[in-house]
Amino acid sequence: MNVPTTTAMDPHMPSWESIFNSSENASSESIFNTTVFSNDTSPVDMGPSAATLRGVALYLTFVGLCAVSGNTTVLTIILRDKKLRSKPHNHLLIALAFCDLSIMFGGYPFTIISAFSGRWMFNDAICTYSGFFVYFVSLTSMNILVAICIFRYVMICLPGKSFLLTAKLTRYTIFACFAYSFFWTATPLVGWGAYAMEPFVVSCSLDWAKHEMTDVSYLVACIFFCYIVHIAIMVNCYRHISRTVKQLAARDRQRGRIVLEDEMHYRSKVADDQQVTRMCFLVVIVFSFVWAPYTFVCAVHIFYQDMPIYLTALPTLFAKTSCMMNPLVYFLTNRSFRVKAFEVFGCNCNGMSNIVGVESPNGHQMEPSEVVRKFDKLSKDGVYLGQDKIVMEKSSTMF
Repeated sequence: MNVPTTTAMDPHMPSWESIFNSSENASSESIFNTTVFSNDTSPVDMGPSAATLRGVALYLTFVGLCAVSGNTTVLTIILRDKKLRSKPHNHLLIALAFCDLSIMFGGYPFTIISAFSGRWMFNDAICTYSGFFVYFVSLTSMNILVAICIFRYVMICLPGKSFLLTAKLTRYTIFACFAYSFFWTATPLVGWGAYAMEPFVVSCSLDWAKHEMTDVSYLVACIFFCYIVHIAIMVNCYRHISRTVKQLAARDRQRGRIVLEDEMHYRSKVADDQQVTRMCFLVVIVFSFVWAPYTFVCAVHIFYQDMPIYLTALPTLFAKTSCMMNPLVYFLTNRSFRVKAFEVFGCNCNGMSNIVGVESPNGHQMEPSEVVRKFDKLSKDGVYLGQDKIVMEKSSTMF
């Protein structure tokens, strides 16, 4: 057998050193080195340049810092507040923040180190572990979001059954979320599916390029049971929640301007349900928006492998932002969370009435969990006595 010598190398074929070139040379190149040709004149995709990989490393570092600070803030707010900590439903938020936080310590560091180095710096076992761990924790976060939607559905649409949402049930629910994720992420370790290096050459995930029947069946099952089913459940829950909240608001308006003081709890519940529902609904929208491009590209990649690197890499990088999104949504949509977050970072919240709400009628310091409700006083004979205010504790079970 004739072995070709290295002296006959095509002059158009660059050396491996030029792929991960110096920063001064990388600045004059395209983002992806995809114009290399082999000896048979077929195009060879040589992967991203060193400058691109450094950009990926900086990007993931930024995502990591945001995820760590945001989720640490969520855990600090809940765990140090006895009222929040005692509510079983907030345990779901604790588990969600824990999952998003653990990605930054158990999965992304391998990718960040490799991206700064310009190549995968670890062995195949670490690649498999990294792909498994990131997928396991990410899928668990998705499962917990579904559980939050179901809990919100029961609390608003089936209030007569809300007593079933106990701490014990919440613990079982969290365990079920982890168990469901473990099933789908462990099967590639025993032959149904596989983990492999992604086209971006510095991270590992499910192997979407295999065309054996067992691998294709696993990938199709993952898309259906780990994304489509999740979206369907969450959309259906919030469709019913939105309809119920609108009915409550309409019933509230029909009561008229003059209401009794003992009806303030009803109106408080309506207002709080609307706020928390908006927050949870936005979490679902962000979840769908972040993971939709990755799911679509992976589904196409099962049947069409000749995709440019950027079409497979960019959705992957975009999906990695999911670990930092939830605290951002909480901060933007939940007034109580904003106040408590400022307190965690040592900010003096005095005078921030636009964040806390209406000033307390008796002048005492408002707590983030309290809200002022106005009502029209009536005498026993039904005579209008004027408007008054009362301070009530927010009835929301999530912050």
